[in-house]
Amino acid sequence: MMMRAWLSPMAAIQQRWSAWWAARLPRRDQLTLNQRNLYILPTKAGWSFAVVFLVLLLASINEQINLGYALSFLLGGASMAALYQTHGNLHGVNLRLLSLRSVHAGQVLRIGITLSNKHKQLGRFGLQITAGPKAPEGTTEGPGTPQHVELDPGSDCTVEVDVATHQRGWLTLPRITIDTRFPLGLFRAWAYWLPQTEVLIWPALEANAPALPYEHRVVAAEHASRTTSVSSEMPEGLRDYRRGDPLRWIAWKKSSQALASGTGLVSREPAQGHSPDLWLDFEHSPGMSSLDAETRLSRLASWLIQAELQASAQGPIYGLRLPGASVACSAGPHHLRHCLDTLATWSAPGSASQHHSALA
Repeated sequence: MMMRAWLSPMAAIQQRWSAWWAARLPRRDQLTLNQRNLYILPTKAGWSFAVVFLVLLLASINEQINLGYALSFLLGGASMAALYQTHGNLHGVNLRLLSLRSVHAGQVLRIGITLSNKHKQLGRFGLQITAGPKAPEGTTEGPGTPQHVELDPGSDCTVEVDVATHQRGWLTLPRITIDTRFPLGLFRAWAYWLPQTEVLIWPALEANAPALPYEHRVVAAEHASRTTSVSSEMPEGLRDYRRGDPLRWIAWKKSSQALASGTGLVSREPAQGHSPDLWLDFEHSPGMSSLDAETRLSRLASWLIQAELQASAQGPIYGLRLPGASVACSAGPHHLRHCLDTLATWSAPGSASQHHSALA
C-alpha cells in the first residue's frame, strides 16, 4: 500500500511533466528558434571553467592581487560573451521539413530538413542536428548520427538525418534536436522539434524471396471478352527468356541455336492483349499457408517489386488480393505504390484498422 501511495504522486508528476512538454512542443512541420524554445546550460568544460574562475577570484581577494582581479574579470566577461553568442548562434534559425518518401521496414528513413538563416550579417557555425536518440560516440553514419551544419548570412542549407524503421504502418517522426557549443565550448544551447508529418512504412522485404508464382496467372475478364482465335496457349513472336516463363513457351529449337552461340534461352511472346494477369494472393499463393501474417506481407512486398520489374519489361500486369482488400491488375510506379500502401495499412479483419508506430 505504501509503495502504491508513493508511485501515485510520482505518476502524477510525470504526467504533468509530459503535459508541460507537450504544451511547449506542439507538432509542426516548420519551427523558428527563439527564446521560448531555446535552452542553454554549461558544458563539462564550462563547469570546470567556472571552478577555475572562482578559485582565481578567491585567491585574488585573499592576497589582494590586482592582476588577479583583472584576469578574473577578463575571464568572467569572456564567459558571459560566450553565453550570449552561443544562444545567439541558434536564435532566429528556421527549420522546415521536406517531403518524405516511404521505405520498407528495416531500412533507414532519411528526413530532409531545410535550415534558413534570415540574418543578413550573422553567420551560424558549429550547428549539429540529430533525429531521435543520439548514436554512441565514434559513430560516423546511420540513425542518431549528428549532422554538422554551417550557415552563411542570409543563406539556406538542406541536411538529411537518418531514422531507423522497425515495423510497417504510419510512423510518427522522432524528436529532432539541434544544438551548438560555438564559440568556446563552455555552453551548450539546444532546441527540440517535433515534426507533424507522418510517413507510411511498407512491410519489410523478404530475404531470398522465391520467384513469382506464374502458375497462378489468369486471363483478365476484359481480355477474355476480346479473345480471338489466338490464345495464351499459342504464343507468337520471340524474345529472351524471362525467369518464370512456362516451359511450354520456350522455343527449344531456337534456344539450342542461341545456347550454341553463347546466348541464353529464347521464349515465344504471347499474343498481344492476351498475356495472363498475375494475382498475388495473401491466402492462396504458393507457400503462403505455412507463414504468419507479417511474413506473408513481406513476401508479397518482395513479389510486387519483382512483378513491377517484369511488367516494365513487357511482362504481365499484376494485382493484389488480401482478406477484405483487393487492388485490380495494372502496372506502373503509381500502381506499385498503391499496392505497397495497401500492404502497409492492412490489418486482419477484426483487428485495429491500421498500424501506427512512434519513435521517441
